[in-house]
Amino acid sequence: MSNDLVIHQPQTALAIAPEQREFTPNQVAMLQHIGVENATDSDLQVFFHQCQRTGLDPFARQIYMIGRPSNRNVGGQWVKETKQTIQTGIDGYRLIGRRAAQRANETISVKPPLWAHPDGGWRDVWLPVWGQPAAAKVVILRGNQEFTGVALFDEYKQTKRDGGLTQMWAQRPAGQIAKCAESLAWRMAFPQDLAGIY
Repeated sequence: MSNDLVIHQPQTALAIAPEQREFTPNQVAMLQHIGVENATDSDLQVFFHQCQRTGLDPFARQIYMIGRPSNRNVGGQWVKETKQTIQTGIDGYRLIGRRAAQRANETISVKPPLWAHPDGGWRDVWLPVWGQPAAAKVVILRGNQEFTGVALFDEYKQTKRDGGLTQMWAQRPAGQIAKCAESLAWRMAFPQDLAGIY
């Protein structure tokens, strides 16, 4: 039995075909349905380019375009606008890393996350009674090399305007910080393949 990573190319109206040059009207409608709002044609062109370049599927939630409110000074007047940012989900990092390892004919494995307890030790499970972990650590083994990502909670947590944690970070602090640590480890293990992907 082969250990090769098999890439399945879905043949649906949402699949991005290799010969495509832009999103189809149906794909744009579905992007709006899953949360891509207020995106200009230029924003969509950049997003399409990133989807094709990385081979990530926005409909499988491997890559996202998120609009964030911002203010821009135009002739002394502050104008509200939506600034689009492209982000890759943890599944996107995993897929890119595994594809790169397969191309290089290298083994790849990910050790389970560890969380920093206030007593200074690392825990392989995080209990809610401990509050928020101080940090998370994930190690990726690429061939015979180890790449360790450590993410400090206070540096990566997402907060609302009032300073409180966003919903996901309040509900799943251990899971959220572990994804940040894993993303760092993937970026260290595959810097060429993950350059410019955040």
